[in-house]
Amino acid sequence: MTIIIRDAIPDDDYGIRHVQHQTWLATYPNEELGITREAINARFTNVSAETVRRRAANKQRINTDPSVHTWVAKDEYNSIIGFCIAVKEARNGHVQAIYVLPTHQGQGAGKRLMQAALDWLGDRKPVTLSVASYNEKAMAFYHTFGFVPNNTSSELSVAQLPSGINIPQIEMIRPSRTAHK
Repeated sequence: MTIIIRDAIPDDDYGIRHVQHQTWLATYPNEELGITREAINARFTNVSAETVRRRAANKQRINTDPSVHTWVAKDEYNSIIGFCIAVKEARNGHVQAIYVLPTHQGQGAGKRLMQAALDWLGDRKPVTLSVASYNEKAMAFYHTFGFVPNNTSSELSVAQLPSGINIPQIEMIRPSRTAHK
């Protein structure tokens, strides 16, 4: 399979949302925590006016804000199959999101997206990311890039569903590479 990684453009917004929605449906349902497919679908379909405004602003910011960068992975049919968003913050870099369609996982798109983000963020500062605390597959993937659980942070709850249930997340960190030189 041919996979192309390129900078995102504003017209990629629909494809990015589609990838995020499908990946959430495959990854986040958790009966024990009461996280249902219906609750996840509601997050993507019950959209408030404020969310629409925020998405429009984000669409306009795609690769125009020098502290934020978005990449997409496209397949041989020119369809978006994955994306990654990275942010340069004052104290660290941050991988804000990385998702690959479940049907395309394990084919190298995620590795290439993550490497693009890490190359852009550089190795002078630590890099952080958040991951669902029960997503062991993702944690193993991040570990291959040198990420470890950040034991100094408590469990986060970054993603709240319209039902009020939170997807519990933990922070992982990849220390700066220059700290050891």
